[in-house]
Amino acid sequence: MTYVTKNEIALHSFEDAVAVSKVLLDNGYVTMISREEKLYIVNYIWSAEDANRNDVAFMDRVELEEIIFNDEEFN
Repeated sequence: MTYVTKNEIALHSFEDAVAVSKVLLDNGYVTMISREEKLYIVNYIWSAEDANRNDVAFMDRVELEEIIFNDEEFN
């Protein structure tokens, strides 16, 4: 079972990150823009409901690790 998408692209400018996100959104993906050092990171995941944010969960890393480590499927 995978909890975190590995779909990401790193860009140098915020404007480019927004442009990429717009294309992805227009094609049914839910996106998230974040920063890592000097890069903007666009994470994306397909949504069968046409980019519906209710189809995915972006969550705090600590909470995610607690779910993974407490899940019997991983132990």
